[in-house]
Amino acid sequence: YRLEKDDPSMNRRRFDSRRNRGGKLPRNAAPVELTISHVGGRGDGVGRAPYKHNHITDEHSVFVPATLAGEQVVATPVAISGQGIRAVLHEIITPSPERREPDCAAFPACGGCSFQHWRDESVTAWKQDLVTGFLARAGVPCPEITPPHVAPRHARRRATFHLKRLAGGVAAGFLERGSDRIITPQDCSILDPALITLLSHLSELADSRFPVGVSIDAQANMLDNGICLLLSGPDGWHDRILEDLAGWAADRGLARLSVAEGDGEPLTLLAPAPPVIRLGTVAVTPPPGAFLQATTDAEAALQQAVAGIVGGASRVTDLFAGCGTLGLPLLKGLSKLTAAESDTAALAAMKAAVDAAGLGARLDCIEADLIRAPLTADLFGDVEAVIIDPPRAGASAQCEILATTAVPAIAMVSCNPASFARDAAILVAGGYRLTSLQIIDQFRFSSHVEIVAGLERG
Repeated sequence: YRLEKDDPSMNRRRFDSRRNRGGKLPRNAAPVELTISHVGGRGDGVGRAPYKHNHITDEHSVFVPATLAGEQVVATPVAISGQGIRAVLHEIITPSPERREPDCAAFPACGGCSFQHWRDESVTAWKQDLVTGFLARAGVPCPEITPPHVAPRHARRRATFHLKRLAGGVAAGFLERGSDRIITPQDCSILDPALITLLSHLSELADSRFPVGVSIDAQANMLDNGICLLLSGPDGWHDRILEDLAGWAADRGLARLSVAEGDGEPLTLLAPAPPVIRLGTVAVTPPPGAFLQATTDAEAALQQAVAGIVGGASRVTDLFAGCGTLGLPLLKGLSKLTAAESDTAALAAMKAAVDAAGLGARLDCIEADLIRAPLTADLFGDVEAVIIDPPRAGASAQCEILATTAVPAIAMVSCNPASFARDAAILVAGGYRLTSLQIIDQFRFSSHVEIVAGLERG
């Protein structure tokens, strides 16, 4: 279990990055030996150990990726802050019985995964305990939990790859944890094989076409009729190669290729036919780089859970609606769906798709920044159910208003247990009751977790 310096499977040289959060420590910082007490909320093993810093020896919390509770380890400190010491694993003296061999040789350097070393059932239980723990601390009574839904391996349909053209080749893949170094995934067990193939094609493209020194983000979404790809980089990065890019995309059968400079609007170079994703009876053409659920499997599970919470409601408001992932599958059974979203392009895509399906009279769209300017209570007067799927920061201001309404049912979807528990507590304090809870583990091998919950007016 020793992680030797020359062990390529661990990519230790690249993983031991000194570009880190907090004050960096010397490269020859003395290693510490400690016992991991638990796995923290970000997926790192956590223990306590004495450490001398600035001539003062004190006991610190030590965060060590790729370790498990009960393990005795040796770790090399790389950064120190008020929270504790961030370290890299050097040696496992006593391994946990729950440890397993990683699927991918790029682990733990690659920032895409935190739990390649932990048994699947243990990861799922940890995520569920994380959610219930936050609810308990927020004072929210937890209902009986629906069995978790775990997305399969090789199912991730969206990814953002990072490409950098170097003098001697190309770096292509995901960012290293806590660093801007690029790690190429090997035998990746989370991505759909089509995205792995795309990464290889992108590497070849960058090697033959990109200027030396340029860095590009390649955001890929797998839609129903192919891959939608958005390449974003600095101003002028695609000068003189636009025609080459369009030809390259056509040869690889992409559904759409778009490019962008800085914060500018995307320019579509190729779209042989409208790229679509079907949501219920509606075929939506999402804008380049649109947010989609990570896997189609988890998306279907979320849609099913939301439909069960909304029940027979005929007037539904969908907050943070995006392109309509959760609301549009319900549209045919509704008399009115009100979709609120700050992304103008996503809202326009939803509206165009619903009009094309002949259901335009059933949809009202509201362009609104629900974080800074939430919908007011009067807009929920005749609403029978609300769907809310906010970003990681949650939607406390909108929930404060919802708590004052008489909406009978709320389907809340969240990717952050902390903000979810906080927002649920606001609604419970306003008279709602948490009636259902399910973990949707669509972020396999990461510390992220998707939550879907039902609340009813008490």
